[in-house]
Amino acid sequence: MNEKTASICPVCRKTLPARRILKSDGIYLVRSCPEHGEFETLIWLNSDVQALQWDKWTLENADQMLAVREGTCPHHCDTCQDHQQQACCVLIEVTERCNQHCAFCFATSKEGQGQDLGLTELEGIYDNLLTRTGSRPYNIQLSGGEPTLNQDLAKMIRMGKDKGFPYIQLNTNGLLMGEDLSLAKKLKAAGLSSVFLQFDGTEDAIYQKIRGQKLFAKKQRAIDQCRKADLGVVLVVTVVPGVNDGHLREILDFAVENSPAVRGIHYQPVSYFGRFPGNIANARRLTTPELIEKLVAQSNGQFAVDNFIPLASGHPRCSFHGDFKRVDNRLIPVTKQKKCGCSGSNIEKARDYIEKKWSYKALNPVEDDWDEILNKIHQESFSITAMGFQDQGNLDLERLKKCRVMIATKEQTLIPFCAYNILYRGEKHAEDSESR
Repeated sequence: MNEKTASICPVCRKTLPARRILKSDGIYLVRSCPEHGEFETLIWLNSDVQALQWDKWTLENADQMLAVREGTCPHHCDTCQDHQQQACCVLIEVTERCNQHCAFCFATSKEGQGQDLGLTELEGIYDNLLTRTGSRPYNIQLSGGEPTLNQDLAKMIRMGKDKGFPYIQLNTNGLLMGEDLSLAKKLKAAGLSSVFLQFDGTEDAIYQKIRGQKLFAKKQRAIDQCRKADLGVVLVVTVVPGVNDGHLREILDFAVENSPAVRGIHYQPVSYFGRFPGNIANARRLTTPELIEKLVAQSNGQFAVDNFIPLASGHPRCSFHGDFKRVDNRLIPVTKQKKCGCSGSNIEKARDYIEKKWSYKALNPVEDDWDEILNKIHQESFSITAMGFQDQGNLDLERLKKCRVMIATKEQTLIPFCAYNILYRGEKHAEDSESR
């Protein structure tokens, strides 16, 4: 393998020609900056998950975005004529404030610092998104900072639902939700679809290393409150080599035991932007095939490598998913060497797929028998997904141009998530790095 692509210098972040080169231990992204020298970043470890076979899932016909702004990718970014996929999920950061100060944070949030997004600003963002989307509006994720610190959060959810966004998800650490059942119920009543809950393990030692404090009991309370409020929960695991990559089985067992309120797990191999500017050693990275093999090895025979496949509406090396049926606290694979329900060029199918998988509805014996049967089948389903975000060390513009996870800004631009966190948070990267 010796494939041409483009990337950036991890130091000065200028756009550079690059190559993907196969070596004995895996595939490397190689580029050379005239000022800062050559960089080689491991992007795919040699494994049973063969890269060429994996790439057969490459999107054939993307839903192109209309030209908005021209420029050298990834600089001067708003989704442009070079971008090859519409968004499935759009993040809106409703506050810069946070009640944690984590070692890993893509938003470089600080406790007690930052501003909230106002309702008028949010309405402008919502209205702008509606001019860009198709007949089925984007899935929305309200994020931050810690979004539950914004006192207008319920109004923001209701505004989005009233404007026609069918799926609104909350990206949260769950601390305030665990303290107050009325908050979970209030957000559910406003139209919240599901909760994307920060969840790094079942041991406080893990949280101490990643979040700086003991949090497992608080995570359990947050899940309990969401269950009582009929809110589906997805456990979002930042997987850090040497910290919690050997605890994937314990996280999985916990999730299954707390189903059907817990709808699935979303693994995110750690990306080194935000609080980690600059180039990072390859030994600190966790590539997609490594994560899959760790899941299989720790599953005690429940999983096989081919139970996990790329999401066909994005770049195959960005993410993967597996669908399972929960039977007696054991997961039976449904996905096996076939495309997922969101496959094909229609991104609207991908939005519907996420909405169906991650929403939750409690059993209700007074419902129509057929509706109750369908709901019981839905409750038995469980999903495992993963997203390997790129940072300044491994940014591949071929992947970026197929990005389906974007951030909507107050300036009403729509920027791919990885590009935004590498290039568009201004001097916050340097300032936060100096404060560590």
